[in-house]
Amino acid sequence: MYVAKAVFKKLDGVNELQASDQQTLLSILKKELKAYSVFDLMKIQARMEKDFRDLPPEYKKRLKEILFEHLFVIYKNILHNDNFQNSQLDMEQYREFLEWFKSRLYDEMPGMTVLYYLCAMYDIFITGTPPHPEGTPFPGGFFVEKVEGKYYCPVKDKQKDNEEAMCKFCIARQMDMG
Repeated sequence: MYVAKAVFKKLDGVNELQASDQQTLLSILKKELKAYSVFDLMKIQARMEKDFRDLPPEYKKRLKEILFEHLFVIYKNILHNDNFQNSQLDMEQYREFLEWFKSRLYDEMPGMTVLYYLCAMYDIFITGTPPHPEGTPFPGGFFVEKVEGKYYCPVKDKQKDNEEAMCKFCIARQMDMG
C-alpha cells in the first residue's frame, strides 16, 4: 500500500483506522493529526485557495470562510477533545466509509484531502454532524441548515449515489426544496 503511506503522516494506511467505538477512533485521529505542522496547514489553505479560484466571487468568499473555519476548528477539536460520551460505531456504515476512503487513496489524493476525510470521520462518527457544516453554501443560494436539531442539505439526494461524494455517509437529510 505504497500510495497510502505517502499520504498519511503517522498511519500506515486506512487499515490503521480500524475502530469499534468513538474513543478508539478519536485516539487514531489524534495520532494522525498531531503529525500535521502549521506549515502543512498553510499548504492546505493554499491548495484550497487554488481549488476555489474559478468559483463566482461572492460564492467563493462565503464557501472559503465556512470551509476554512470548519476544517481548522475540527482539527483543533480532534486534538483537544477528551470529554465526550463514548459510543459504539455503526460498524456497517463505518466499514463502508473505510472502503470508500481507501478507494480514494488510489486517485493520488493529496495530503489535504486526507485531512479533510479524517475531519469528516470525526464529524460523522463522533459528533454526529455533517462534514459540510451549517451555513455551507451551494449553488443556487441554498445552504446546509439546522432546524430543530436536524441538519438539512440542498444536494443530499442528488449526490448520495455519486461515488466521488461522501453524501451517502452524511447525517444530513434532504432539504425540502418545494
